Amino acid sequence: MAPTRAALGAWLLWTAQLLQALLPIAQVPSPPPIAVIVHRSNPVESVTFSELRRIFMLETQTWPHGRKITVVLREKGQPERAEAIRIICGLSEADYEKQILFRTFQGRVNIGPRSIQSASAMVRFVYSAPGAVGYLIADQVDPSVKLLRIDDLLPSDPRYPLRRSRRGVPEAER
Repeated sequence: MAPTRAALGAWLLWTAQLLQALLPIAQVPSPPPIAVIVHRSNPVESVTFSELRRIFMLETQTWPHGRKITVVLREKGQPERAEAIRIICGLSEADYEKQILFRTFQGRVNIGPRSIQSASAMVRFVYSAPGAVGYLIADQVDPSVKLLRIDDLLPSDPRYPLRRSRRGVPEAER
């Protein structure tokens, strides 16, 4: 005798529930967001996401108080660099490099971003350069530098725009 649709449906539901109970899916936490850092003496407390993008694209080259901005990135090829450029600028690392080269060729930019080897070197550079702006993974920030709010939000806020995802794609794009 062939099983009825209702019996087959009930069996499938029971099997799915059993598998769900036997094979729990581990909840992998999202990685910490990207935090933007500046020198402690910088009077700027917060920038909008679009202002941050203009800073990293070298379209804005001075802080509101007049000091020259020095953009600091991790070295080429570092995963943190590619991820920060993708989240902040919406570009691949290669496209970002082309944009900066184009701006330099046009005479809009004298000096491109500084490249820094490690997170600790990023902190040391920003600590010693009053106009510098850089980024770290949020759990790497220390009190020697100031955390810049983005859209008036800190990295601990779930609405913070520089969140990373498990797959390296910004959460806003998922």
